[in-house]
Amino acid sequence: MATVVAMVTIRRATLRDMGRVARTASLAFADDPVMRWLIPDDDEYEAGHQVLFGNIARRWLATDSLWCTDDVVAMAGWVPPGRPEVDPDGVVPVEHPEWRVARFAALREMMGAHTPPEPHWYLNMLATHPDWQRQGLGAALMANVFDIADAAGLPCYLETETEANVAYYRRHGFEVRSEWDVRTDDSNGPHMWGMLRSER
Repeated sequence: MATVVAMVTIRRATLRDMGRVARTASLAFADDPVMRWLIPDDDEYEAGHQVLFGNIARRWLATDSLWCTDDVVAMAGWVPPGRPEVDPDGVVPVEHPEWRVARFAALREMMGAHTPPEPHWYLNMLATHPDWQRQGLGAALMANVFDIADAAGLPCYLETETEANVAYYRRHGFEVRSEWDVRTDDSNGPHMWGMLRSER
């Protein structure tokens, strides 16, 4: 089912959207502290964006929890309550250097330690192409799942890494639940905030 908000159609993404979803996500997250801690090299980031974000998007697609605008200039990747494990088709195996594997592990450990224990909808990624930001597309995408979560009496949860994003998500009903730093033996990673939107 598609939702039209101020002449913008919000719909569930399909397999045909994967390339555009990956591009929108890569451009929106080009300066993201976590993403650039994991992939600091600009050329590597650009060369690998289709595989990196395409792999992630296929996981959301497998749980029918990836929404986008009709032109895919904005997208929201959610994980349903219970965070089901999926093994989607089309995921491309990627070899990572040991230092990046360690950073992924530290990130997973810290995020897992701060994940709310109660069932919730997890906003894994909200991304708008830079040319279309500040037009309400992110709010429209979130509202779609807010309605689903509220109808089920469930909260929504996310992590973010900038004070500007904390302020943005507060305007949409999220409040800071916890905050932490991510580190490995050889690197200080980003500061992160976990934010919860209570059921309405």
